[in-house]
Amino acid sequence: MRRLPPRPDLSADTRQRLRTETETIKSSADSKQTAETLYTKARKSDWFKDTVVKTLKKMSGPGERCMYCSGSEASQVEHFRPKSIFPELAMDWNNFLWVCGVCNQSKGDRFPPKTEPGASVIDPGSENPWNFFFIDDFGNLNARWDTLLDAPNPRAENTIRLLALDRDPLQQARHRRLEDLKIAIQEPVAKWTDQLVSAVS
Repeated sequence: MRRLPPRPDLSADTRQRLRTETETIKSSADSKQTAETLYTKARKSDWFKDTVVKTLKKMSGPGERCMYCSGSEASQVEHFRPKSIFPELAMDWNNFLWVCGVCNQSKGDRFPPKTEPGASVIDPGSENPWNFFFIDDFGNLNARWDTLLDAPNPRAENTIRLLALDRDPLQQARHRRLEDLKIAIQEPVAKWTDQLVSAVS
């Protein structure tokens, strides 16, 4: 996970369209089925691809990396709060993330504590993941220690588990990035050290 930029506004037409669809869902006798139908239709439409998907891709940054794992190229719109559990949010702009298939399938319709016991999943769209995680020297994503609980942060642990953020390819990719950063920083640090030594000599 990584900290995402602020969510940009969509065009007025798109915002209105999403609001209209949301009102239709809320007023439906079967909101779950209506949400599924409207979202499936929208996902195939040009207006959704040209506005919602395009903006999510831009938010995800260079390489359009998954907003959950940051290691894989994203290809799917994810409902952070699953539309099967929260149908009224099926067309909510703030509920959309751009993610890879592995993370999307791992999370599925699970959203603790609503769907199962456990701490809530961290939302990279509204929270800073680095308040919850750290990466060790081997590229492993770990939960930060919660001093109040005297235990690893339960939300971080549950997020890692639900999204399978500890899978081997991600760990290896994070480790490679760390090693590359160490190499890249060696030269500027050496120059700064030389300048400091010269200044005090």
